[in-house]
Amino acid sequence: FFASVEERDNPKLKGKPVIIGSDPRQTGGRGVVSTCNYEARKYGIRSGMNIKEAFNRCPKGIFKHPNFDKYRSVSNSLHKILESYTDITEYIALDEGYLDLTGKVNSWEEARKIGYEIKKRVREELSLTCSVGLAYSKTAAKTASEEKKPDGYFEIRTREDFVKLVIDRDVRALYT
Repeated sequence: FFASVEERDNPKLKGKPVIIGSDPRQTGGRGVVSTCNYEARKYGIRSGMNIKEAFNRCPKGIFKHPNFDKYRSVSNSLHKILESYTDITEYIALDEGYLDLTGKVNSWEEARKIGYEIKKRVREELSLTCSVGLAYSKTAAKTASEEKKPDGYFEIRTREDFVKLVIDRDVRALYT
């Protein structure tokens, strides 16, 4: 999310590995990666990694100090979009949360329509992409949202569908 906001605000960053964290050239390699974009992940960079290791893996990466005020502002705008569909929300990060549509829709088709509408509004109003997972439970919804990243949409309708999807995966694939 942080890297996407930075790319949105500076289109010259698109297609380049962007690492949000301290600049290792300025800190002597102290610090950690807060997050990074998909281009940086191709180098094996991930959140929580030592910034010096990230630099060693990708010395041509663009290291940006986080701007949490900006990210919170964009997050607040995102939350307003999400909360326009239900008053039952649970946020687990600035850019991530669960929406309970149970009392708002009567069918999977109506829920699917909302999922795609959220994606459209986030693109149009915030100039960002988002992934949406529609499922029967929070764990399945998180798994569904991860399934088609970036900018994807995926549904897991039943417990049986969830089991079929994850049965052969490493246990770390479960977001619980």
